[in-house]
Amino acid sequence: MDTADTDASSTPPIVRLHERHGGRIDRTLQRVNGVLHTLAGVTMVLLLLWTVGDIIARTLFSRPFPGTVELTELAVVMLVYLGLARAENADSHITVDLLFARLDARAQLVLRIAAGLVSAAVVGVLTWRLALFAGQLASGGFTTGVLRIPLYPVAIVGVLGAAAFLLAILSNVVVAVRALVTDR
Repeated sequence: MDTADTDASSTPPIVRLHERHGGRIDRTLQRVNGVLHTLAGVTMVLLLLWTVGDIIARTLFSRPFPGTVELTELAVVMLVYLGLARAENADSHITVDLLFARLDARAQLVLRIAAGLVSAAVVGVLTWRLALFAGQLASGGFTTGVLRIPLYPVAIVGVLGAAAFLLAILSNVVVAVRALVTDR
């Protein structure tokens, strides 16, 4: 077996579709999603450092850092929303493919398009509602309890992450439609 065949078979199908049927906008979206993913990674490292520092301060000095729970909650929101688009681009969401794997390539594309459209509708509503919620947080001046960190900036990060996730879903639908039309 050729190493190129091994690499191609280990590459998720959506990634191969993007390579064959994606355009300039698609590549730009993937770069933006990579930046968001990197920001999620930086957030995770900062959360890790804060938590380790809190544990050390609590254990050695009986003085935990104030607001650790608040910062953890805010960081987890950022981690989730900033990572969704990259997971969609890489086709690395958790899936159960009992039926999907048994279908031929055309049926898989049709199913991918249908699932993508349903997902886009759901994530579109989620993004819209999250944007409204971010506005409510901003106008109400809501903050965390201990550190008094404003909540709306984290909600705005969530909106941006959800919007990037929506664009990644739509991008996957577009490349699947292109593949369905051109690979007849």
